[in-house]
Amino acid sequence: MRTTILYLWLGALSIVPGLKLVPWPALMADEGQKDELYREARTDLDAGRWAAAVDKFSRVAEKKGADADAALYWKGYSQRKAGKTAEALATLRQLAGAYPKSGWLDDAKALELEIRGDAGQRPDPAAEEDEELKLYALNGLMSSDSKRAVPMLLKFLEGRHSPRLKEQALFVLSQSDGPEARKTLVDVARGARYPELQRKAIESIGVSDDAEGIQALADIYASTTKPAIKMAILDAYLTSDQRARVFAIAREEKDPEVRRKAIGQLGSMDAQQELRQLYRSESSPALKITILDGLAVADDVEALIEIARDEKDPDLRRKAISGLGINDSPQATAALKSLYTANADSGVRFAVIEGLFVQDNAKALIELFRAEKDPRLRKEIVQRLGLMDSDEAMEFLAKLFGD
Repeated sequence: MRTTILYLWLGALSIVPGLKLVPWPALMADEGQKDELYREARTDLDAGRWAAAVDKFSRVAEKKGADADAALYWKGYSQRKAGKTAEALATLRQLAGAYPKSGWLDDAKALELEIRGDAGQRPDPAAEEDEELKLYALNGLMSSDSKRAVPMLLKFLEGRHSPRLKEQALFVLSQSDGPEARKTLVDVARGARYPELQRKAIESIGVSDDAEGIQALADIYASTTKPAIKMAILDAYLTSDQRARVFAIAREEKDPEVRRKAIGQLGSMDAQQELRQLYRSESSPALKITILDGLAVADDVEALIEIARDEKDPDLRRKAISGLGINDSPQATAALKSLYTANADSGVRFAVIEGLFVQDNAKALIELFRAEKDPRLRKEIVQRLGLMDSDEAMEFLAKLFGD
C-alpha cells in the first residue's frame, strides 16, 4: 500500500488523453538502507534509462535480499516503459508468486491494470475486492467505456467507503461528459447529495471548466449564505480563470472575509485594471491594504508608484512602497530611490529601506547610505546590509568598519 494512494491520485489523471502515470521516487517514503546497485537502478529509472534499470533491478532481485520484491516491481515498471509489456506482466507475476505477502502487491496489481488497459483490455471493477483497486479499475474503465463506468461510480458513491475514496471517485466521475455524471456533480455541489463531498464537487467543477458547471456554481453562490461554500466557489473560479465573476464578488460581496479572499485572488489573476478600480472606489483602509497586496502580486508597478506618491494615508503609502519591494524590476527600484530622495518623512524612508532589502538590492542601499545624514537611517541601512547574502554588502561593511 506504500504507493497505492499516490498512484490512485495520479491514476485519476490518466484519463486525460496522452497523460500517463509516471514514477515519483522522490516522494516515496524512505524504505531503509538500500544497497548500491539498487540505488544505481533507481537513478537509471529516474533518468528514463529503462534498459539499464531493468538490468540492475534484475540483478538486485536475483540476490533475494530485502529489496528483491521492490526490485521486481520497478523492473516490471521499467519493462513497461521500454515497451516490453509481455515481459513486464511476467515480472509482476513473478513478484506475486515469490513474495505473496509483499507490500508491493497492490502497486503491482495497479500497474498490471494499467498495462492491460494500454492493450485494450477493459478493467473489470467487479472483479476487484480491494476498495482502492476497485476505484483504480473504475478510473481505467472511464477512459474506455464511460457509459458503463458512470453507473458503477454512482453505486460506489452510495457505498460505505471512506471519505477519501469517495472524493477520488467523485473526481473520476467529474471527467465524464455524460449528462448523468454532470447532473450528479452539480447536485453534490449544491449540497443535495453526499453533503460531505460538496466542497470536493465544487473543486472538481472548477477543474473541469465546464460552462454549464460554472454557471451552476454562480447559482449556488447566489443562493448560499455559508462563507465556506462561497470561498470554495472562489477557489473554483480561480482554477477556471473566471476573472469577471471574481471581480463582481470583490465589488459586491457583503461578507468582509469572502470579499478579502476575492480581492486577493484578483492579484493572482493579474487583474490590474480591476484592482485599480476597486482601490479608487473603496473606503475601508483595511480592504485597501488587501487591494495593495493584490496589486503587488499582480506586478502593477505603475499603480503602486502612483499610490506611493499621491496617497494621503501614511499607512497606505508605506504599504504601496512595501509592494514595490516585492517587484525587482528597474522601474520599481528607480521609484523606490526617487521616493526616498523626495520625502523627508522618516516613515517613508524606513519603508523604502525595507523595500530595497526585500529586493535584495545591496547596491541601492549602499547608495542611500552614502547620501544619508540621519544616524538612525544609516544604522537601519547597515543592519539590513548585514542580513543580506551579498558579496557587495559584505565588502562595503568590511570597508566601513575598517575605516
